[in-house]
Amino acid sequence: MAETAYAYMEPGLYARGWHIVLFSQELSAGDVKALSYFDRELVIFRGESGSVAVLDAYCPHLGAHLASDGGRPHGDTIACPFHGWRFDSQGTCVDIPYAKKIPEKAVHALKSWPVIEKNGFIAIWYDPMGNPPEDYLPDIAPWGPDGWGDWRFQRSRIRAQPCDVIENIVDVAHFAHVHGGEVKSFENRFGERTVTQLSTVQRSATAGMVMPEGAPFDMNALHEEAVENAADAWGDATYHGPSIMYYYTESRSADLNFASWWVNYHTPVNAEEVDLCSAVIVSSLTDEPLPDEFREMYPLTAHLAFGQDVVIWRDKTYRESPILCDGDGPINKLRRWYDQFYRPLSG
Repeated sequence: MAETAYAYMEPGLYARGWHIVLFSQELSAGDVKALSYFDRELVIFRGESGSVAVLDAYCPHLGAHLASDGGRPHGDTIACPFHGWRFDSQGTCVDIPYAKKIPEKAVHALKSWPVIEKNGFIAIWYDPMGNPPEDYLPDIAPWGPDGWGDWRFQRSRIRAQPCDVIENIVDVAHFAHVHGGEVKSFENRFGERTVTQLSTVQRSATAGMVMPEGAPFDMNALHEEAVENAADAWGDATYHGPSIMYYYTESRSADLNFASWWVNYHTPVNAEEVDLCSAVIVSSLTDEPLPDEFREMYPLTAHLAFGQDVVIWRDKTYRESPILCDGDGPINKLRRWYDQFYRPLSG
């Protein structure tokens, strides 16, 4: 097999870092769910105290899936539905109901995954080398019941590569063909674990636009209306690590003045599939509340904007050595930045 230029092209490798698996609203106390990520079967549960745990899914005893039959939560532990072996959030076997002594090999036989719950989402830390989690996910202060409310999200599972998805952060040229926009300003900034896109994009009557299937309204009509009623809008999108993007945007027009936070993520399922998700909260920039109709419609339009990219991602192939031109944005620089999450940490 020929060597690849980037480690992320090697089969069987996944990016080291935090990856979102659920939103907090999807997991109540006592809930147990099966997950499939990184070509592994996992189980996630929320204990009686509210804490969240993620473990490898198969019991080390005789291999039962811990989420079978809805799972068996007990306080802050989970019991195997086959024989009742009980495990805590660290994967430690704490009880076997019919045994006088827990076998020594069983004590730490089940892998647990580092978990973080913040900003209304639940993420797990993936690192095949076992390095400790890094603290690079910022707070989103407006999120929550005392702020702008909870996320409105849409998730899909498609055949795509994570490297296809993350390149959007530097792809200045696609706005005029996918999103119906004319780029007024565009800048990328690279940090150690972050890459940011600062952009001003205006709706254009001459720009092309991808049409996702199943749109609940006429996207062409909406686009025409946005062109006629041009808004002063800008956005700041930042990838924090390899798979979680925060996007903050403000828009001001004669009719509406609002701000919005988005969380977009792509979490690898296996070597061929990723889970894609776009989540949105929105609020007025003035003392006047946003119209109810707009508050309902805006998340749908945001999901469709993300869906325009999804249409492309699910059908494309990855070019390891693309033919690039001077207007393409720093794609190769992004690839070198992204590659760090697939290579061993130095030092």
